[in-house]
Amino acid sequence: MYLLDGDRKALESVIKEQRIRIGRGLITVTPVSEAGLVSEEDVKKTFESQRKVIDELSEKNKRYEKEIDGLKAKLTELDSHADDTKDVPEEDNKKVGQTDTKEVSSEDDKAADVQDEKKVSASKSKK
Repeated sequence: MYLLDGDRKALESVIKEQRIRIGRGLITVTPVSEAGLVSEEDVKKTFESQRKVIDELSEKNKRYEKEIDGLKAKLTELDSHADDTKDVPEEDNKKVGQTDTKEVSSEDDKAADVQDEKKVSASKSKK
């Protein structure tokens, strides 16, 4: 594969001179856009637009890094305050006194009359 570059008229004359070989299929001419090749100007435009995107993203990245550093500083400050407020006495007892419990008596003042008498019908009691 070759790319021919030069004066337009000179290239046209070369193609005209090779028309027999082109007609026989020995040589094929493919335009640059169909071959997937891109002109130098298009490449430069693409690189410039990508450079702009990269610059914008790097600027955002710098802002996020500053924000992260600020949040880290706040976090360390809060951690230092949290360490200061942990004043727990060393004599911490886990036993709880039971002075507030109520005593319940197990005796009942009610008297129950327990009788195991069976009522006997009047006819059986006369016998």
